[in-house]
Amino acid sequence: MSSRPSAAASIYSIQYLRAIAALAVLVDHALNIPVNNQLSVLINFGRLGVEVFFVISGFIITVIGGAGPFNPITFLRRRIERIVPIYWAATFVVTIAALLLPNLFKTTVVTWEGLIKSLVFIPSEVPKAPLLTLGWTLNFEAFFYVAFAFLFFLSSERRTLVLCGVLGLMVLFGQIADPQNAVLKVYTSPSLIGFCAGALLAQAWRHGLIQRMGALGRWATSVAGILLSAWYLTAPATSELPIGTHFVLTGAGLSIVMLGLQVEAAGLMPKFAPLKLLGDASYSIYLFHYFAVGLLWAVMKSAAASSALVFGLGVILTLAAGIAAGLAVYFLLEKPMMTMFQRRRHGLAASVAPRTAV
Repeated sequence: MSSRPSAAASIYSIQYLRAIAALAVLVDHALNIPVNNQLSVLINFGRLGVEVFFVISGFIITVIGGAGPFNPITFLRRRIERIVPIYWAATFVVTIAALLLPNLFKTTVVTWEGLIKSLVFIPSEVPKAPLLTLGWTLNFEAFFYVAFAFLFFLSSERRTLVLCGVLGLMVLFGQIADPQNAVLKVYTSPSLIGFCAGALLAQAWRHGLIQRMGALGRWATSVAGILLSAWYLTAPATSELPIGTHFVLTGAGLSIVMLGLQVEAAGLMPKFAPLKLLGDASYSIYLFHYFAVGLLWAVMKSAAASSALVFGLGVILTLAAGIAAGLAVYFLLEKPMMTMFQRRRHGLAASVAPRTAV
């Protein structure tokens, strides 16, 4: 396999890990919602899935950014096309649901200011934004895309070094100043570390370092991933992790993604269509599973509390419903929309292409 893949989408391990990360978040919610989030190991399991997403995002964006300068307008337009429409759809769904069924929502109170801030990725505590609870990760994604685009004029290697340096200084500032402003709290958060880890991993992939690690490297990465994941999963689940725990979390996520790339580079990654499909639909599954899971548990919670068998059946049903909801959104909305954007780009490219005189 080439050390400079033309598209990260051609890397099966990345798609598989996207699926696994989305399913980790789904499992957390399917089991934790009926017990009021008392299972801390599952909270950490879901957060580890999110960290894998962050590392993958840093990896993919660095790879598709190319070896040298790129067009930042084109880059940002494609990122907007990729994440914004589906996120807006999920935000409008939760807005309508919270207005029509306020008793089902504990902390979500819809305001115009909160809705607008949610749509433009401005975090806020009062009023609440994002209205979609899972949208907190999109605030980090959007910020990372903008920061990456500002470095469009650099080579890939320098871009990664500058980006990691700037984000590292922002995290350091957050640790020293402990800002209470919601915007500063997000954009100086140690959660930015995962994107840097993914970008550095992409450089190792681009230059063939991952491909040359061999069997010993795979074993070392496996051991590191197991130890770091076990340490993090058994740590106390808190909304604001200490910086040391964040490094362990990022190390676990990085090890997981690196191992997938090592297995792929060795030609050992099988092609499994169902998992690939879940990877393709992972964004829709991530954003929309909560509606199905939350609604079903609202109906079944009292019955599940009276019987372990009913609880187990409820978990299976909500897991299936969460996947089904995500797949439905993927096939009915996300995939057609991506196809539309792709056709429009090709149409624009054809319309501006020079015509050969007959």
